[in-house]
Amino acid sequence: MGTTTGRRHRTGTTHGLRWLTVVLVMALAPALAACTSGSAGAGAVTTPTARATPTVRATPTVRATPTLEPERDVVVAGRHLKARCAGSGPSVVLVADYGLAMDDAWGTIPQTLATRGRVCVYDRLGIGRSDSVPDRQTFASLADDLDGVISGLGLTRPVVVLGLAMGAPIVLTWMSRHESDAKAVVLLDPVPPGYFGPTGALLRLLPPKDPSDPELGSVWADLGRFSAVATNKESLDPTSWTAYERLPVTSTPLYDLVGAQVQPWPAAVDGSKIDGVWRQYQRRVLALSSQAELRIVPKPDDWPATIRSTLERALQS
Repeated sequence: MGTTTGRRHRTGTTHGLRWLTVVLVMALAPALAACTSGSAGAGAVTTPTARATPTVRATPTVRATPTLEPERDVVVAGRHLKARCAGSGPSVVLVADYGLAMDDAWGTIPQTLATRGRVCVYDRLGIGRSDSVPDRQTFASLADDLDGVISGLGLTRPVVVLGLAMGAPIVLTWMSRHESDAKAVVLLDPVPPGYFGPTGALLRLLPPKDPSDPELGSVWADLGRFSAVATNKESLDPTSWTAYERLPVTSTPLYDLVGAQVQPWPAAVDGSKIDGVWRQYQRRVLALSSQAELRIVPKPDDWPATIRSTLERALQS
């Protein structure tokens, strides 16, 4: 599911998790910077979503984009995780998608968002320059690592945590265990409870394996590798998906940002049906908070301004 600037690099479950196109967000980082600064110049992006949020007010003066600081080593339970931060003010932590290093996942997004707070990113175990992945991980252990990174970086709590795609189960698990430390969570195209895993809806929606259809076979092969601890890049225990479905409800403000576009699938797959289930299951994400809000992002170009306005709303929570 990783991406790098200018191209898509498929690893693991590109089709399986219906992930946000990170390369697009990276390409639009200059526009996000303009939005974040409050500039009304040519680079500024406005959307109906942003305009519908009257509590978000543009800053009348342009702020210089903070520089991303040198990489830091954070020790959590005896293991070393790498992290970087930018800016000052309220604490914001970004949690990347499956298998993505912090530099590949976010581009210049941390710097542009850092005009509003202390924004930090990190590499999970087995990713980037952090220590090797243990034999088995769960969303609970990944949430513990997230909390350790927050403490190790000396971030002021409560914290706004932003999760991308499969970063969402980690963020939501952390939220359920540290409600008083969670100022708000912002999720970008989150994988919803009940959608993925050994008993998830996705496996029931896919056509059976067909030796004559190599593209469909590739989807099944990707899902098989992801579902086995030994071949999963982050050694994720498949039972984690069941635990994800049983998270308790909290009162933490939750913002669920979902793209309007239907993701591409092989011809044999009913992409519109899968997309419909994906959207229906977003209700399960919203049900995890008594203060939840769904925001549909109409067009790819609308992501930067929507992220910016939602973060500002989260910081005001």
